[in-house]
Amino acid sequence: MDVLGIGNAIVDVLTQVDDDTITAFDLPKGGMTLVDQDQAEALYGKAGDTTERSGGSVANTIAIAAALGGDTGYVGKVHDDQLGTSFTTSIRSHGVSFRTPPLTEGPSTARCLVLVTPDGERTMGTYLGACTALGPSDIDQEEVAGSAVTLIEGYLADTEQARATIGKIIDASAKSEARVALTLSDSLCVERHRDYFRELTRENVEILVADEDEVAALVGDEPIESLLRGNGGNCELVVVTHGAKGSTIYAEGGVQHSVEARPADQLVDTTGAGDAYAGGFLYGLVRGFELPVAGRIGSVAASHVVAQLGAQPPENLKAKVAQDVPEAG
Repeated sequence: MDVLGIGNAIVDVLTQVDDDTITAFDLPKGGMTLVDQDQAEALYGKAGDTTERSGGSVANTIAIAAALGGDTGYVGKVHDDQLGTSFTTSIRSHGVSFRTPPLTEGPSTARCLVLVTPDGERTMGTYLGACTALGPSDIDQEEVAGSAVTLIEGYLADTEQARATIGKIIDASAKSEARVALTLSDSLCVERHRDYFRELTRENVEILVADEDEVAALVGDEPIESLLRGNGGNCELVVVTHGAKGSTIYAEGGVQHSVEARPADQLVDTTGAGDAYAGGFLYGLVRGFELPVAGRIGSVAASHVVAQLGAQPPENLKAKVAQDVPEAG
């Protein structure tokens, strides 16, 4: 397997609204608010016409890598309910191997109501539900050891059970040639678990993918290079995205690559832009492309994702990326 992802399995429930609707839902525009099951049901009932797709940051990344031609898998927990079936059908439709047994009792499948306004901004109300039940028993260590890269979602740091799951992944990777990658999820997540993430990047993580705010929260007053091997960290690569300003890839030995962003043909929804970049980059990396080419694949993939509603792989993504990055064809 090229890339195996471990994360929170969430169904994205997308709907297009105006700013007045955001105000009526009592959600901070542009933010992500955690809600309980009753609130989730109430929001879902008010949403009107919606589109349901598999979601969660790492699930989005893995779907992009699969759409580009990668051999991918995903581990995440859903409930044996309607939304769980929707998640399973959606992620498998992209060619991703998804075999995690669903819950048959307890909390329902996680969902994120994504309210998209005409300016492309997204406002989210998220119910975590069944995804928090992911545990060490869901990890197949042979599957981890047989993957070129295993990508861990930063949000998993929020529960001790999920941290134990991360520990099992790290143990399996250490006994093989597999590399561990980490995505930091968001800057607030980093602030909650900075010491834990610093420990991971000092001892276990080979590839870090994050945006500039997340990395800033992680390193504080230290330079980004402090995360790299030879400078106090364990990372071989640190990949930092800067939105419309592109991305920077830091590698061992003081090597640094700046990658320009590809402007979107139109801006519809910024949901999943960073996830798409990560999927394109990791696909390029494990397929042996030079780092600037892998970064360019990520940039082009992200530009096509933001030109549509939702974070799912656009139709014919591989061909679209090949037009801008001929090496990827």
